[in-house]
Amino acid sequence: MKTSGMAPCLGVKDTAASVAAPGSDNPGDDIRMLMWKDAFAFMVYNADNLRQWLPQLKDAPTGAFGMFYLNVSDFDAYTARIRPLVEVIKEHNDEAARLFYFQDPDGYIIGVAEEQEW
Repeated sequence: MKTSGMAPCLGVKDTAASVAAPGSDNPGDDIRMLMWKDAFAFMVYNADNLRQWLPQLKDAPTGAFGMFYLNVSDFDAYTARIRPLVEVIKEHNDEAARLFYFQDPDGYIIGVAEEQEW
């Protein structure tokens, strides 16, 4: 699977009820990624888990919150360029992915990830 340029992540009450797609291998991480024409399209994430992952969303009602992922070809160059221009709210780095989250002036959260195939 190849990542797309921009993808929404929507907080939902029950991901299994929302979609019939395989989830994460981690039983405590209830997330589903949906495909369109063999490419990643968007994901749904258990609302409580998403609120824990990004505490800025803790008071957002289900059905009205989420974030957008922007996949870039050069993660280091992109994040270096935008870091001084945005409010950085979270950074994450592990063997699976490097992620950089920022909040825009209207409150939207953008997660920057490096383009990858898996």
